Parts: sequence; C-alpha cells; structure tokens
Amino acid sequence: MLKKLFKLDVRWYVVIAIAFMALVAVKEHGALVATHIISICLISCVLDFIITYVFNRKTIFPLSALVSGLIIATVLAPARLFYLAPLFAILSKHLIRCSGRHIFNPAAFGLLAVNLLWGLPLSWWLVSNITVVFIFGFFLAYRIKKLGLIASFLCALFVLSIFYSLLMHQAVLANIGVLNLFFAFFMLPEPKTSPVGLKSKLIYGVVVALFSFLSFAFLPRFDFLILGLVMGNIVGVFLRKVR
Repeated sequence: MLKKLFKLDVRWYVVIAIAFMALVAVKEHGALVATHIISICLISCVLDFIITYVFNRKTIFPLSALVSGLIIATVLAPARLFYLAPLFAILSKHLIRCSGRHIFNPAAFGLLAVNLLWGLPLSWWLVSNITVVFIFGFFLAYRIKKLGLIASFLCALFVLSIFYSLLMHQAVLANIGVLNLFFAFFMLPEPKTSPVGLKSKLIYGVVVALFSFLSFAFLPRFDFLILGLVMGNIVGVFLRKVR
C-alpha cells in the first residue's frame, strides 16, 4: 500500500497537500471558503475537459486542471470576478503553445491576468501551514527532480533580498518574507514549463528570482512572484530549445 502511494502521479500530491490546507481553512473560515475553492476547481476542470474533448476527441480526467484550480484558489482570496482566473488559466494552456506544450504556467497566467487587468488581490491566503507546505513540497520536488531548481531560486532571491535591504538602509533580513515556500515548491517547478537539464534548471531558478526581485522593487502594485514566474516561463522556452 505504501509502495503504491509513493508511485502516484505527482500531481496527486499537490491535490492532497492543498486539499488538507483547504479543510483546515474551511473549519476556520466557514462555507464561503469551500464555495470559493470548489467553484474555481469546477470551472478549471469542466473547461479543460470540454476543450480536450472538442479538439482531441479524448475523455481524460482533467487532473492538471484540478491542480491549477487548487493553486488559483490558494492564492486568490474570495472576491468579485474570481471566476476569470481559471478561465484565463485553462485558455492559456490550450491556446498559447510552443512545440506542442504550453508556454506559461496556467495557474500563474490566470492569476496574473486578473491581477493586471482587474486589480484582484493575490493574498496567498490559504498558505498558513509551513510544515505541510515543506513536507509535501520537498517530496514533490524530489519526485520530479527539481530540488536544484528550487534551491537556485531560493538562494538567488535570498541574496537579492539582502542586497535590496542594504540598498534601502533596512535591517539585513527586512525583506526575508519574499521567500514564499508554497510558490517555490508548488508553482515554480511545474513540469511542462520548467527545464529538465541540471544547468538549465539552475539558470531558470536564478532568472525567475531576478525577475521576481525586479518586480518587487519596481512594480510593487502587482504580485512580484507571479509576474516573475510568467516572465521566467518565456525564458524557459529558450532554455528547453538550447537543451
């Protein structure tokens, strides 16, 4: 039984981890939270299922869309027009493609779209249990062989945060909060949009950290991690081609 559990599709680990955090949140905040999460996941899954069937004549359980929906619900607090985020996410997955695969992390693209166009706040409201995030995230990263990518991102962003603090005459660790473990473990290493080769992974992690830092410093109106990831996704296309 335990052996089978460790051989699950890695996307199920994301589902289990976020579902666990969601159950805790529902217990604390009530039914509104449950409605928010379920609605976003339903929109993601139904739209992905329909598009896949119409264009490919395949009836596949939309597991990737479920993961995208859960991540969106984790980051986007209940708000007006919340349903637009999963719509943009799934449409980007099917319409914005290169060499047979989507360019952008679907969840990140959907979140950035509603953040840029409608100013919906990205509050990362569900990410409260750091222990759960780290345990599931570390195991997930190990399974998909992305520990190097995550380490390069966290190290680069840590150094940049210290540099920024010194530049702004703040305490050295004043901006340590930019190190978001949920983002690093669950969004950054998305298999379809992140590189495979070790050197490319290390470069990609540093690039996303740099874009995130620049967004943090010069575009504070927007979510710097999501913006940094979407910009990094574009660089990821070229890294895959070089490989």
